[in-house]
Amino acid sequence: MPLVGFVLGLAFAWVAADELARGPGRASASRSLVVVALFGLLVYAPAGSVLLAFGPDWSFAYLVNSRRIPTLATSALVLVDAASVPLGFALGAQLAAERRLGALVRLAALPALFGVLGPAAALPRLVVDATYTQFHGDFGARSVAGSPLGFALLLTVAVLAGAIGWTVQCLRRFGTPARRD
Repeated sequence: MPLVGFVLGLAFAWVAADELARGPGRASASRSLVVVALFGLLVYAPAGSVLLAFGPDWSFAYLVNSRRIPTLATSALVLVDAASVPLGFALGAQLAAERRLGALVRLAALPALFGVLGPAAALPRLVVDATYTQFHGDFGARSVAGSPLGFALLLTVAVLAGAIGWTVQCLRRFGTPARRD
């Protein structure tokens, strides 16, 4: 999810281009960065941790046994998720302020490609809800559809979609000059 978070941060930078262009030229001085950082911390990281909680082995596409991964490592992954969105925003802010869409797209291309191709390649594994042992032992596995993991996925996607929409609205509002009547 960090690759997707990074690309999402770049997209947020593009949405905030008006505010970034008016500012002192640094993303760190923008209100938009605060909103994007809060999105990463309060929405994106918890979304990743929900998936880790409901399907730890599923989250790793059954490539590793999650019981062998130290808790500190999974916590670090959640923090990387949280940081990926504001990092993408910060790295894309100058390009967005200068309206250099081509350069922004080039910066997003490789992470977006791997962020899509990785899950696409793992799709046969991701439609199954099981433990590492069940998946590799070919027993006890069931479809994600209708499982608690499936419901968690649906809820997570719905919350992410709503939060992305709200964040985009906030960023656009920051870019609109205040009206003086």
